[in-house]
Amino acid sequence: MRDHFFKYTDIQTAGAILGSQRLRYSSPLNFNDPFDIQNELTPDFNLNDFPDATMKVVEQYVKNDYPMPNAEDGFSKAILIMREKSKTQGYKKAEIEAITYPLLGHLLGEVNFLISQVNSHWHNSMRDSRVFCVTENNDNLLMWAHYAKDHTGAVFQLATLPESDTPLSVAKKVKYKEKPVRFYSLDELIKWTLFDIEPDPARLQFSNHAYRKSKIWRYEEEWRVVDMCHYENKNDLYVDHKFIPQQLQKIFFGCKANSEDISRLRGLAENINPQVEFYKAKKLKLEYALGFEKI
Repeated sequence: MRDHFFKYTDIQTAGAILGSQRLRYSSPLNFNDPFDIQNELTPDFNLNDFPDATMKVVEQYVKNDYPMPNAEDGFSKAILIMREKSKTQGYKKAEIEAITYPLLGHLLGEVNFLISQVNSHWHNSMRDSRVFCVTENNDNLLMWAHYAKDHTGAVFQLATLPESDTPLSVAKKVKYKEKPVRFYSLDELIKWTLFDIEPDPARLQFSNHAYRKSKIWRYEEEWRVVDMCHYENKNDLYVDHKFIPQQLQKIFFGCKANSEDISRLRGLAENINPQVEFYKAKKLKLEYALGFEKI
């Protein structure tokens, strides 16, 4: 666990944070990325292919002496019985399909139900969750431009203080991926159906979904606190939580922040924590980078 994180803000938000001693946790519905926590669980194959694909595997196991991954499972036992009959009576495809396809059709309905249940859970969790986003670094040029309003805002250095059991002490790192969370693959689904080899259920948990973003956002090096408290007023797409004064360690002002804003925010910050330190960003002459001077 890191001992501190950084929060980029514009100057108005910085004033609101210091004026109230509160940090805003926002609904995913307010995020600037419509793919962030707002995707649905979707299979990467056509579900209607499931019965035929499963039947082909059944046929392979009946015709060949492949070892059974789980001989005690009901479907596995049925395959073994069909295999023994085929050795003495020949492989009767029509009879086997007549028995197997109705079962697979029923299982397909259960798969569709599972997907709908997970999506319902994700939707409700997204509606109920409020998220506070922080980052590992205070010198990212893109984030200064995007989140600190063209370098006129500020960045807060916030201590995690795990000994005080702060929300920030349980922040989790965002995972940047090529694609969103997907449903189980066709191969996994077939193995689950025939041999009771269950895929990892953690993949479908909302927590796995809530800390996952497109790899295009990797530069943000984001960590998150996801508040899953079920607030009564769902119409407010945010909730403000008070922070401990000692969490406010440092404030870094943008290279284009004006002196009046800096003076005003310094006064507000010192009212919260007299030990807070202040820095002003400056452009480095020989690099596309920022340096910071204590003020």
